Amino acid sequence: MPDGLRPDRSGVMFSLENRPPASDAPEGACIVGRAVRDAADVDGPDIAEAFAMFVREGSLPVWKVSERGATLVHPGPRFPS
Repeated sequence: MPDGLRPDRSGVMFSLENRPPASDAPEGACIVGRAVRDAADVDGPDIAEAFAMFVREGSLPVWKVSERGATLVHPGPRFPS
């Protein structure tokens, strides 16, 4: 990932996690982009492109997480946040 997407610069940490961040989601590996400073950081244009990259890759569910809740980005919103 580009240097500008480091968590200390972007405010978002991307990780591979074994359990989705929503309690009613089925268990399994997923990509999680988690805001570490401010909830609005997950909505920035560079972060949106990073989420899009993981969605295009398409092998795992992708979650966007902040203090506002967890949203399934891919394979689509199936669970409440």
